Amino acid sequence: MYSIIKSFPQNLQEVINQVKKTTLKNLTKPIRNIMITGMGSSGLAGTLVKQWVIDKLSIPLATNHDYHLPTYVDEHTLLIVVSYSGNTQETIQAFQMGIKHQANILVITSGGNLQKMAQEQGIDVLPLPKYLPPRACIDHTIVQVLFILYFHRLLNWEFLPEFESAIQLIRDNQAQIQAEAEQVASKIQSSLPIIYTIAPYEAVAIRLRQQLNENSKQLCWYHTLPELSHNEIVGWESNDDQNLAVIILNGYTEDHNLKRQLEITQAIIQKHTNTIITLNAQGQTHLIRSLYLIHLSDWISFYLAQKKGVDPLEVKYIDQIKTALYADN
Repeated sequence: MYSIIKSFPQNLQEVINQVKKTTLKNLTKPIRNIMITGMGSSGLAGTLVKQWVIDKLSIPLATNHDYHLPTYVDEHTLLIVVSYSGNTQETIQAFQMGIKHQANILVITSGGNLQKMAQEQGIDVLPLPKYLPPRACIDHTIVQVLFILYFHRLLNWEFLPEFESAIQLIRDNQAQIQAEAEQVASKIQSSLPIIYTIAPYEAVAIRLRQQLNENSKQLCWYHTLPELSHNEIVGWESNDDQNLAVIILNGYTEDHNLKRQLEITQAIIQKHTNTIITLNAQGQTHLIRSLYLIHLSDWISFYLAQKKGVDPLEVKYIDQIKTALYADN
């Protein structure tokens, strides 16, 4: 896992080079909405992209993490189906529903039944590298999803230069990022982590949660401002458990009220826990800051796994669930 995380900027560069040479079939009908479906880290690609492009699209974009698609998916929907293995049960069923609803489908996968079915239907497939944990391919899936939107002229955003700036930023700060991650892992190794951030960085908080779950075998939860100011903050009132460690993902916002809410929230929870850790994003844009925090989060999960003495690659409970489901079918 060490080499996988270390190669994040290199992998980003490789997929950028790849999409520059990629062409897709033209769409035959006008697109009125976009749906990105997938589970786990494959599905997270859609959530990340949605947060980056929500103010750059003229049509709705939604994400789906379920067996079923919404009933509005039809011949005017661009459906992007993401499954690393190509055998994800929920995603295959959603893909089949997309076929039934005559959606315009594109697939991102490393193989499996999904690739086979897509090729039989003449559907474009963007390939993922084989023999990796699905969570290690977030670099490929986010670039490929953005490329699909850009290629089909649904997104008027030259995003590749921002990725290249992020790559350079991460490379220049690699040692510092790893050192900070190891320090954070030391502070939370005997605690239950809680991740807080502002709404535009919710997908990054999900990434940190997923990585702590899978790599570190660690339960945790996350919430976002301003929503947590309307419910979860009250839960701190009766909390005397000093075993809770709050990680604040500090992304940039120009919204004064959101900044002020974060300050007030931090002042409240300081009364109820001894461990509050702020991870400050670096970079000039939302995308660059998100990628920086994702890389920092991945290293935190790796060093926490080391300190707990667990294998960051093994995910036996996920495998157990999948095996049982396949046996049922």
